[in-house]
Order: sequence, then structure tokens, then C-alpha cells
Amino acid sequence: MTRLKVEIRPLRSGDESQVFFLGEETLKPLATAAGHPERFDEHALLALLAEADVFVAEAGSELAGFVAVEREPAVLSVRCLCVSPAHEHEAVAHQLVEWVEGLAISERATRLRALVPAADTRSCHLYEAHELTASEAPDASEMVLLEKRLPEV
Repeated sequence: MTRLKVEIRPLRSGDESQVFFLGEETLKPLATAAGHPERFDEHALLALLAEADVFVAEAGSELAGFVAVEREPAVLSVRCLCVSPAHEHEAVAHQLVEWVEGLAISERATRLRALVPAADTRSCHLYEAHELTASEAPDASEMVLLEKRLPEV
């Protein structure tokens, strides 16, 4: 796997359409492949992008991926992580997870969480590679909650 060097920064005004397009480009096929195309909801994606804190990974002037996070007391939760199909095998997802973990530690969160569909084995493996451990998600039978306890700073 080639590691593409990306710059991770907060979402800026003018990024929204590119981020939405990337989310649609990656999430819609996942829902379809899982046999539930109705689970992709563009309105829910727009709401998430408006409500969550979004950070983008840029390679030069190109959007390589993004991550949307939510903050709870002592917990940073990854709500959505998408990588451009053109950069799937260039460690962009790993860099986004590493960056989010650093953000969580800098904000003194005690846990990092991600909720992913159980059928999304690629995402489960990604988070497990960063030492998040899986457990059943409460109230979401087809989801897996992955969590990592973070060192106290």
C-alpha cells in the first residue's frame, strides 16, 4: 500500500458540495452492496455534514477523504469516514483515524468510538487496526460499536 501524504484540515466554506459528492459516491454503493439501497439517505448525509465537525484530507488541491466527528463528554465519536475511490489504497483512511485519535487525546477525551454496519468488514478491520475493539451496539442490531480507551493526559 502506497501512503499518500495528505493535509487534514477543518471543513471550509465552499467544500460542502465536494464533501457531499464524496459521501454519496462512497456510501450509496455500500448500501446497495449490502442489499439495502434505501439506507442511503442524502438528506441524512446533508444533516450529518451540517451538524458534525467535519475535517477533510487533501492531497494537493484534491479532496482525498473526510471524517465527521461528534463530541460528547469525554468521548469523540466518528460518525462518518469516507475516502475517494481513487485513493482507497493509499492509507488515507488510516491517516484520518490517526488524526482523529490525536484530536481526541488533545481534547482530553477518554474514549474514541465508531459505529459501523456489521457487514462493513473493511471499516471494522480499519478501526481494529487502530486498536478499537468491537462490541454489540445498543439498539442497533446490524451495527458494531468499536471503541478505544485513550490514555489520560
